[in-house]
Amino acid sequence: MHASGLAQALNMSAVLAVALPVFAVIAAGLIAGRRRILPADDVAALNRFVFRLAMPTALFGLVAGADPLGAETAILAGVYAVAAAAALAAGYAIGRAAFGLSPPEAGAHAFASTLGNAVFLGLPIALSIEGWAPAFVSLMLVEGVLVIAAGAALMDANPDKRLTDYFAAPLRNPLVVAMIAGAAVSAARAGLAAAGAPNAIPQPVEAFLSILGRAAGPTALISLGLFLATTPRPPLSEVGGKVAAVFAVKLIALPAMMFAGLALTGLGGRPEFAGPAMLFALVPSGVGSFVMASQYGVYAREAAAAIAVTTAASVFTVAAALALYVR
Repeated sequence: MHASGLAQALNMSAVLAVALPVFAVIAAGLIAGRRRILPADDVAALNRFVFRLAMPTALFGLVAGADPLGAETAILAGVYAVAAAAALAAGYAIGRAAFGLSPPEAGAHAFASTLGNAVFLGLPIALSIEGWAPAFVSLMLVEGVLVIAAGAALMDANPDKRLTDYFAAPLRNPLVVAMIAGAAVSAARAGLAAAGAPNAIPQPVEAFLSILGRAAGPTALISLGLFLATTPRPPLSEVGGKVAAVFAVKLIALPAMMFAGLALTGLGGRPEFAGPAMLFALVPSGVGSFVMASQYGVYAREAAAAIAVTTAASVFTVAAALALYVR
């Protein structure tokens, strides 16, 4: 086997090593629902735990422990912010114009079209590749602040809202509040470091954040599998077009915009930036889109279907990113 072919095979193995356990945990929830080990009512309880406690803890710990952005990393973050904003706008417009969705439903559609499975699929891969983690984590911070806040505002939409209400809506979302609090702690740590003072997060606090935060991923995936098992499957004619639209924006348009932005800023030739950026863009729709859709009571079936389809496709999209940028 040629060296390039061997590298691609190893990359595919690395993707499968991370992706298959994700499918296995979803399957565990599916089997638990089919065998009535867990009842359908548990979906709401599990989602509340993830949305209000475990995932905010995970996000707070991630942001609080991160270093401030450097100049080039800030440019990279800006490239993603522009691409994500465009993807959100495209997803919302498609939801409204093509499928006649209500504003909250279109917001959930846009959110599923933009939010990626960075925490549970992309991050383990980025951590395993030398030099990729700092840039990847910086993109997670942008996604947490921009995409989650925008998704919360769009899903909480109603005709009687004032403009100021749209800015206030994300502040009622525990995920957004956790990210803002984490950013404040990160800034405080940077200030202490500049003054020469100790700035490490106390070990007991770090351990608490890690233990509770690690519960977010598997619980959300179990909940997704349980939801798929206990919810009547919608007709393909009802969800097929919507899932295809999510796929087109999330795994085609968003990566294309990211690639173009990298080329325009000169970061496309820097594997330590381009690699994690394209990996970030090519991960599937995140399970957080299902969790938030469930909490807002809109579009949960479609979000679950989109996650399943894009996660299956990500075995190939993520492998392509690794084949192109891992040397």
